[in-house]
Amino acid sequence: MQGLRPRATLAHSAYVEEPDASETQQIQVTVALWTELGEKVGLAALALVLCAPPVAGGTEATAGHLVLIGGGERPGYLMERIAELAGGGEGRWLVVPLANPEPDEAGPALQAALEQAGAGRVEVLSLAGPDADSWEARARVDQASGIFFAGGDQARLAAALRGTELLERIRELYSRGGVVAGTSAGATAIGAWMVTGASVPNQDPDRAVGTIRAGSVAVEPGLGLLEGVIVDQHFITRRRHNRLLTALLERPRLLAVGIDEATAVVVGPAGRFEVLGEGLVAVYDLSRAGAVAADRNGNLSATGIALHLLKSGQGFDLERRAPEPAGREDRVSPPAREP
Repeated sequence: MQGLRPRATLAHSAYVEEPDASETQQIQVTVALWTELGEKVGLAALALVLCAPPVAGGTEATAGHLVLIGGGERPGYLMERIAELAGGGEGRWLVVPLANPEPDEAGPALQAALEQAGAGRVEVLSLAGPDADSWEARARVDQASGIFFAGGDQARLAAALRGTELLERIRELYSRGGVVAGTSAGATAIGAWMVTGASVPNQDPDRAVGTIRAGSVAVEPGLGLLEGVIVDQHFITRRRHNRLLTALLERPRLLAVGIDEATAVVVGPAGRFEVLGEGLVAVYDLSRAGAVAADRNGNLSATGIALHLLKSGQGFDLERRAPEPAGREDRVSPPAREP
């Protein structure tokens, strides 16, 4: 199976490889769910496979960085690193609070945090209604070196941007060496697919999902900037293992990344990411696992699932799907230091 890398050109595409054994495995999961769980779950699972966006070519390298923060507090050294990646005092940032239910408060707060971290010019880009894909918004993105998505509701953010010319301009910014950052819901939306927070049996997004069961977690396409990856945030603090594992077991070709609060993954141009912050990042990988199966109750099972728990300073190669030790000379960000 080929590796997965950041992508700047394909819209919310989950896959880049030709069909292989892993894709056959995903189809087998769907068929099994149809057989054992009946029409309701079968239709939902089948829709997830058939509605996956088509792929139009191989992976292209990008010169930019992605920074995905797991929500919660943002350590000063983390924000300083983000500012540095976009040119430090020469950088031009746009804060996008579209996902937040109170954008008039979230936007200026994030703007102040970037300015305090040493970013140059920082402005809030308010997107709403038909103005979300306006000529003015595109022009401002063309002049920026960094975009920062605030937290809130990832489904709202992705729905507003998917398929727009504005999202293409954001991809171009990333491709030419810019930075696309997001915190909490803003980080989740950057991936190819995203858990929306609305699980079918449990509509409380702040409550831990109590099962690993087919059809129990709502998943939608993300913005597709980080190809082949599904991201969850507040991961350890809010005990979100079950919901991310459920999403992955139903889509075994993806790589699942769970980011805890006050912690980020910094994805560099070489297709690697490094952890920076106060907590941990969990990576789940089914590329070498056995077939996914479901029992009559919809409980999902698989053997040989790889789990990597990464602390600040450690890295992960998205191409090889393999962790890297701390202290690499080519790391994309410095090791965490005390605030």
